[in-house]
Amino acid sequence: MMFRFHSVFFLSLVVLAWWPASAHAQIVNVQDLFISQTEEGLNLGAVGKTELKSGNTDFQYYNLALVGRYLSGRHTLLGTGNLEYAEKSQDKFTNRHFEHLRYRFEALPPAGVEAFVQHEFNEFRRMNLRLLLGVGPTWKALSTRRFHLFVGSVYMFEYDELGTGEYDDSGALWKTHRWNNYLTFQWNVREGVKILTTVYYQPAFTDFSNYNLLLSANLSVVVNDWLSVVITYNYSRQSVPPQGVNPYDSVLVAGLAIKAGPFLR
Repeated sequence: MMFRFHSVFFLSLVVLAWWPASAHAQIVNVQDLFISQTEEGLNLGAVGKTELKSGNTDFQYYNLALVGRYLSGRHTLLGTGNLEYAEKSQDKFTNRHFEHLRYRFEALPPAGVEAFVQHEFNEFRRMNLRLLLGVGPTWKALSTRRFHLFVGSVYMFEYDELGTGEYDDSGALWKTHRWNNYLTFQWNVREGVKILTTVYYQPAFTDFSNYNLLLSANLSVVVNDWLSVVITYNYSRQSVPPQGVNPYDSVLVAGLAIKAGPFLR
């Protein structure tokens, strides 16, 4: 079995939104990890970020992300997780973590089937527990040197347990059967320049006005073998959020990615 390890250090150059406080998408976008081509076997990666300030400003921010992928022929197993915590003047304003595991099998290329499970906790979206389970078909609609297009339309069960507090829906349990649809398009503009866009739309089968939406757009420009400029924009909307929670979140970030190893090439 082939084993690879890489570490990635992300240095922010320009932050165009208040990034620690920006609420995060309710859908984890992992599609780029299926498009990225690497040798078969196991690939592991880690990203760590922290910011500590004291004196006139008392601020702490921690973020740790892990990812692993095993590729063998038509089988792909992907796992990823993220932990984020931040506080200012000893007041928390970010406290969240999620774990995502997905298996994809190209049964009759370009058609395939996938199954996934996801666990999420987000204190400031009043999400004490979110559990997602999904299964269904996927289709590699287009795959050339310059263009990749993936389409998925799968069944998803969503279980939400809201946190306690001074709200009428405190401690509520929500169970929703959703239709999880996504489209991923990657355009290799030229050597070293890549645009990746993914759209998720997840309506409830019983009420299409109850939906989750995510738009994720990423521009990556390779400077050399180890350095890239990355600009990312994420927009998410939950049409029926918990009480006191904004229905939409957005974040725009520009920075440098310093990388090593084959997994991110």
